[in-house]
Amino acid sequence: MREIHRRESGAVRVVVEVDGKPVGFLELDVDRLWPLINHRAQDGVPVEWMDRSKFDTVLRAAVAKRLIGRLAPHLYSTLGDEIVKAELDIEGFTLKAEAAAQAFGKTKADIEKLVADSGRTPADFYAFFWEYLLDDRDVADVKKEWKAARNRHQ
Repeated sequence: MREIHRRESGAVRVVVEVDGKPVGFLELDVDRLWPLINHRAQDGVPVEWMDRSKFDTVLRAAVAKRLIGRLAPHLYSTLGDEIVKAELDIEGFTLKAEAAAQAFGKTKADIEKLVADSGRTPADFYAFFWEYLLDDRDVADVKKEWKAARNRHQ
């Protein structure tokens, strides 16, 4: 993970790399985050000889750097867990798509015949398919679901 500080925007951007390749970033708006972190309100500088603005600037930078350092291991751990879940999502969506292909056919002609036989439109079928594919519940018989969906929409 790499940090890029941008002074002009008051943001810290953390570039997330997997196997040395950037895959995205997390950007923290320090100007918005700082009031949540710093509850000192307008406390004075700890010692009289310190310049207030320099002290505040160094304090913000040091706190932001440590915050990023503490977030990094959690981000990597969470990202690893979520990548595994995303891989499982792909597997599940693919299995559902294969089940739909077995039930309805694999060609456009198969779908056109199914739609014509059902008295519904291709848009109805594709709406049903995407809802079925993205729905979290398990469907034992997708063909039965298609027929039941027809009855629900009449």
